[in-house]
Amino acid sequence: MAVEYKRLAALRPASTSEAELYAVPSNSEIIANLTIVNQTGSSATFRVAHTDAVGAAASEDWLAYDEPLAAYSRMVISITAKNPETVRIQSGTADAISFLLSGMLKT
Repeated sequence: MAVEYKRLAALRPASTSEAELYAVPSNSEIIANLTIVNQTGSSATFRVAHTDAVGAAASEDWLAYDEPLAAYSRMVISITAKNPETVRIQSGTADAISFLLSGMLKT
């Protein structure tokens, strides 16, 4: 297995809809940190889900749900996943929160 340390995905959602941030590639797994940053001067909320397949998150998939994040602050969540799992995100305020997934990809 090849191991690569890298930035896996990044997104600053322009809407408040749930979105796929990262889908683990075939025959791969990740050990990563998801850094969530509120880039505005007001408190905002976010959601993070770890799903077992591609598609919308189910109620049991959420790691953080409407989690408050103070103005100009950040939070880090560790995630391990393998194919076909995904990381899905949602911001409670459009264009306010950025999500950066970085870590180890084993292929």
